[in-house]
Amino acid sequence: MKAFSILIATLLCLVPSLAIGQAYCSLRDPVSAIQAAFPELDHYRSFVREIHPQDRNAILDSLPFTIHQNELGTHTLYAAFAADDSLLGIVHVRTERGRWGLTEIAWTFDSELRVIEMNFQRSRDSSRQLVESKAFQDQIRGKNFEELRAMLDEEGTHLNGELLQVAPGAEDLAIRVIQSALKTISVTETVWELKLRGLGISAEAS
Repeated sequence: MKAFSILIATLLCLVPSLAIGQAYCSLRDPVSAIQAAFPELDHYRSFVREIHPQDRNAILDSLPFTIHQNELGTHTLYAAFAADDSLLGIVHVRTERGRWGLTEIAWTFDSELRVIEMNFQRSRDSSRQLVESKAFQDQIRGKNFEELRAMLDEEGTHLNGELLQVAPGAEDLAIRVIQSALKTISVTETVWELKLRGLGISAEAS
């Protein structure tokens, strides 16, 4: 039964949605994942929002590269709290198209939307381990939107080798990961702006 449930969940992630173009999955096993990201976790809340055309326009304006319409649909944000109800940070999952199919990336940010870590929920890319490595994570940890943006060229399609070093062969995936981080921050600020203000996250435009 468990194997069948996993199969159904995987298939649902891949089935196109007539309403939004492509279905996007949420965080798998959220309790374990959020506890691992925030050891001091007391409780968490999840928020589901659909990205509307006006949101997409605002997101596009904030990015140097183009987002296809079917990249933006329904997204789930997880907010982690300490025992005193203070916000520890958020977890947001994005699905990106890669050379080897869909890649699911779980992003963890602090309360100022700076990167804590990223993990692949799903990826068939052979350079996955290089991008998940400590060497790569150390370079993006603590970075905000502008600092991540500087890791790409003006068009946002190539790496800035002076600010981000990656192992040979991992360049393409690294670009997609940095683009994903920028999209995730922009989506979070745009779609959950009022909610984030209530939770204590600065939602000023990057």
